[in-house]
Amino acid sequence: MLSEAQQKRVWDGMLGEEIRADYFAELAGIYLWRQRAATWTTLFLASSSVATLLADRVPPEWRLGFAIATTAVSLYSIVMQNQKLSVDAADLHASWNRLSTEYERVWENVYAEDAMSTLTALTERSIELSKSGTLFPNLPKKMLKWQKYVEEQRLSHTAS
Repeated sequence: MLSEAQQKRVWDGMLGEEIRADYFAELAGIYLWRQRAATWTTLFLASSSVATLLADRVPPEWRLGFAIATTAVSLYSIVMQNQKLSVDAADLHASWNRLSTEYERVWENVYAEDAMSTLTALTERSIELSKSGTLFPNLPKKMLKWQKYVEEQRLSHTAS
C-alpha cells in the first residue's frame, strides 16, 4: 500500500510521463517535417529543369546563388540529422507513453503489496529515460502546451 505522498508521486509521474510523451511526439513531427522540407527544397533547387529555365532568364550571380542555396540546404540536411532526431524523438515518445501507462496501472491499484517496489522501479526508469532526452531542446512553450492539454484531459475524466 502506498502512502498519500507516494500516491501523489504516482499521479505526478503518470501525468509527467504523458506530457513528455506528447512533447516528444510533437518534436518527432517537427523534425520529420524539417527533413522533408529540406529534401524537397534540395531536389527542386538541384533539378536540371529549374537550371534550364533559369539559364537564359536569370543573371549569372543569381545562378550562383541557387547553387549555393542547394549546397546550403544539402549541408543543413546532413549536419542537422533531422531524420535521426525524428526517429529518436518517436522512440522517446513511445517510451514515455509506456512509462505513463505503467504509472497508471499503479495508480489504479495503489493498495497492492508490490506498489512501492513498482513505484521505485518506475522512478528509476524515468531517471534513465531522462538521459536520452538531453539531446533535444527544451522548448518551454511546447511543454506547457502539452501540460495544459494533459491536465485538462485528466481533470475532465476525473470530474465525470
